[in-house]
Amino acid sequence: MNDIFDWFVSFFSYEDYKELPDHITGKLNELNRVQRGELKTKLFNAAKILAQESADPVNPISWLENCFVLIEQNTFRLHEVLISPGKQIPDTLTVLLDNAKHSVNICIFTISDQQLSRKLLDAHRRGVDVRIISDDQKIHDRGSQIYNMKKAGIKIKIDHSRYHMHNKFGITDGRVAFTGSYNWTYTANKHNQENLIITTNYDIVNQFGEQFEKLWEEMFWL
Repeated sequence: MNDIFDWFVSFFSYEDYKELPDHITGKLNELNRVQRGELKTKLFNAAKILAQESADPVNPISWLENCFVLIEQNTFRLHEVLISPGKQIPDTLTVLLDNAKHSVNICIFTISDQQLSRKLLDAHRRGVDVRIISDDQKIHDRGSQIYNMKKAGIKIKIDHSRYHMHNKFGITDGRVAFTGSYNWTYTANKHNQENLIITTNYDIVNQFGEQFEKLWEEMFWL
């Protein structure tokens, strides 16, 4: 956040800049709603100081307005409803996993889709913290990829219950949440009528994140 703030302050004298450099846009896209609020507060406080120092008090106001507009224009937001059968859901999940930089938390009934399993392995190998919660009975299904991922070093927990761990949701980098009827299986991809909702809504992402951490504490290591 400090790099973004410093960049805006350094361009105080340029009222008409329209684009952010790529490295600032990238860092801005990593901020969640609370962090963007903190950035705006810092910029507002800077504008008050600049107004005291500037011969033209209008300049800091114009600068602050421009900062806020650029922040909103370059904020990453995603809200989609996806439907299967078809490639829409697996392809979108592939993009999310490929773009994950810090963490992938998956709470899924069953995983047998090899494409998505490979993407989880790829994320793990490039240093992303991958954690999976799954159902203790479904890990023994033919085609399940759970044991392959465990062997690769991915952290996996399961329930110990005669009932199912039937959740189907995930969070990437604490910023994007997805949930729906979709299991990570060939049948869901090719044949079933399924759905998946993806959102960057801060409150929804946080609620799913809290639920994942709660389940992670309750579940058992595979």
